[in-house]
Amino acid sequence: MHIYHTITDDRSVSSMDSTIFNRRTLLGSGALVGIGALLAACGQQANNEAAATASTAPSDTTSASAAASDTASATPSPVITRGYSGDSKAPDGEYRKADGHGPAQNVPLPKAKPQQYPETFAGLREMMIDWIKARNYGIQTGDMRYVKPYMLDTYKEDLKFLKDIEDLYQRGGWVIAGLSDFQAESELNYDDKAKEYWVLTRRLWTYAIYVNPDGSRIERSNTNHENEIFMIRYRYKDGYWYLSSYVSNKNLREQGIIK
Repeated sequence: MHIYHTITDDRSVSSMDSTIFNRRTLLGSGALVGIGALLAACGQQANNEAAATASTAPSDTTSASAAASDTASATPSPVITRGYSGDSKAPDGEYRKADGHGPAQNVPLPKAKPQQYPETFAGLREMMIDWIKARNYGIQTGDMRYVKPYMLDTYKEDLKFLKDIEDLYQRGGWVIAGLSDFQAESELNYDDKAKEYWVLTRRLWTYAIYVNPDGSRIERSNTNHENEIFMIRYRYKDGYWYLSSYVSNKNLREQGIIK
């Protein structure tokens, strides 16, 4: 897996229709590059399981929601006890990924709060690194306090997904895997009408397992890569980048932005 800040991608999107977006290109080359897989997980995924990408959160959201709403009537009390991954407590400072025994241990802390970065593609990349680390921390621990400040209320699907994950952990469940990388599929562009920036982005991931406190699991595998490209839209205010919304792969195809 490539790391977010080491990938460059000078490709532009030849199919972009200027009648759909009045765009301004910043930093004609460069890329929104992949996030480190060791600490990556994105909730926006496609409506179908194979395309569960950040473009369309419903697949992950559905999974997390199902896990979060595990029926109390069927199983009034947990039948498994959340233990330690690796079946033992990890030494202080030793990161250990989640498994069937329990959630990840000693997940590195992200930055305590969003940082100010310039209104450039490089600045956006720095924010995205911070956001993904904060988000990954939340996915692996259920603690969402670090990731929420990066997203506006309009980033609804992902906020719901993260709330479902938070609820899952509070109920005694956890998440195995679910880690992702991201890379740009376009330049950084500007929508004058909406006053927002946007980048076509590809999500790279393998699988995710949501473990319910009753022992049941919901599994998602990325076996089809056709619908992984989506659009993330951003707002820039007072020196800070914010994730504003996204456009799904399906909608991008319907609009003729991608084929």
